[in-house]
Amino acid sequence: MAFPAISGGRLQDYRLLVLTGLTAASLLLEISVHWYLGITTVYSHFFYIPVVLAAIWYGKRGVVVPVLLGAALLSGTVFLTGGVDDDAIIRAMMFVIVGLVIGSVADYMRREQERMMNEVTDAAIQSGLRGRTGTGNLGEVRSRIASFAGVKRLREQEDVIGLIRALRNRDPAVQYDAVEALGEIADPAATGALIAALTGDRYSGIRWKAAEALGKIGEPAVPSLIAVLDHPDEGVRWKAAITLGEIGDQRGIAPLIGLLSDRDRFVRSRAAFALGRIGSPAIPALSDVLEEAPYEVRKGVVTALGKMSDPEATRTLVRTLTDPSDDVRQDTITALAAQGDQSFDLLVAALADHEPLRQQGAAMALAAMGRPEAIEPLQKALESAVSPTREVLGSAIGEIRSRTEPEKSA
Repeated sequence: MAFPAISGGRLQDYRLLVLTGLTAASLLLEISVHWYLGITTVYSHFFYIPVVLAAIWYGKRGVVVPVLLGAALLSGTVFLTGGVDDDAIIRAMMFVIVGLVIGSVADYMRREQERMMNEVTDAAIQSGLRGRTGTGNLGEVRSRIASFAGVKRLREQEDVIGLIRALRNRDPAVQYDAVEALGEIADPAATGALIAALTGDRYSGIRWKAAEALGKIGEPAVPSLIAVLDHPDEGVRWKAAITLGEIGDQRGIAPLIGLLSDRDRFVRSRAAFALGRIGSPAIPALSDVLEEAPYEVRKGVVTALGKMSDPEATRTLVRTLTDPSDDVRQDTITALAAQGDQSFDLLVAALADHEPLRQQGAAMALAAMGRPEAIEPLQKALESAVSPTREVLGSAIGEIRSRTEPEKSA
C-alpha cells in the first residue's frame, strides 16, 4: 500500500493533518448549515471534536482552533442577523474555555510525566549510577532514559522512519532497541538501515540483532544480504550467510556455495550450515560442484547435505564416499551415520557396490550407527570382499557386536 493505515498508535503521526481536516469540516458546516440553511444550533456541537483534540495534542497552544471556530460562528451570526446575539457569544466563549481547560490539564500531565522521569533518574543515580557516571552526567542519564522511552513509543506506533533515526543515537543500547523494534515491525523499508547496522562499526550485539531483523523481513532483504557476502569483515559475511539460510530463498544458493571457499574457516562452516537450512532446493547445485570443486568446498557441501532430511541428499552423500580426500570421506561417513534410518537402507545397498571406497565407507557408517541388523549384510559382503575392504568389514562387524553383546548379557 502507498500509505500506511492511520490507526491506533499511528494517529499522532498525522495529528496536524487530522486536525486540519476536522477544522475544515467545521468551517464547511458553518457555511452550509448556518449561513445558507439558517440553522443556528446543534451543528456547532461538532466543533468540540477539533477543539478537544487540539487541546490534548498541543496543550494551551491549541486554543488557536477554538478561537478560529468561535470567530467563524460569530461571523455567521452577523451574516444572518446583522449583529451578534448573547447565545452566539456564549457558545464561542465555551469553545475557548473548553480548549483552555483541557489544554491546561494536558500541559500539566506532560510536566508531571517529565517530573516523574527526573525523579526515577535521580533515584537510579543515588542507588548506584552516581559512582559509575559521575554527578556531572545527570543530564546524560536523563537523556538515555528519555531515549529508551522514545524507542518504545516509536515501536508501539510502528514508526519505521523514527526508529531508523534512532539508529544514529550515540548510545549502543538505544541502537540495539531500535534494531530489535525494526525486526518486530519487519518493514522492507528498513532494509537499507539494517544493512548499515550490520556492516557498520558497531558492537557485535547490534550486528547480530540487525541480521536477525533482516531475517524477519525475509525475501525483500535477500539482494542486500547477498551483496555483503564479500564484505571484508568476516563477521559480516557469516552473519549474512546465516540470515540467508534462515530466509531460505533460492537466490542465496549460488552465492552461499561461493562462500564455501572463503578464506575464513568459520565463514565456510556457517555458509554450509545456511545451505543445509535452505534444504532440498539447494541439492542440485551442491551435487553439481562435488566433482571438481576445491577441497574446502567439497567439505562444505558434505556438511550442508548432512543437515538435510531429504533422500536425494543422502544418495548424494553415498556417492561422495569415493571422494579422493580422506577428510571429505570421513565427514561423509559421519554425516551418513548421523542420519540414522534415513541412510540405513542406502548404506546396506552400498555394501554390494563394486567400488571399494564406497563399500568401506558404508561399512564404517553402519558401524558408527551400531545397529545389530547391519551385521547380516556386512557378513554377506565379507564373503566376496578382498583386502583392504575385507578388514574394514570385519572391523565393522566386530564393533557392532561389541556394542550389542553387553546389552544381551545385561
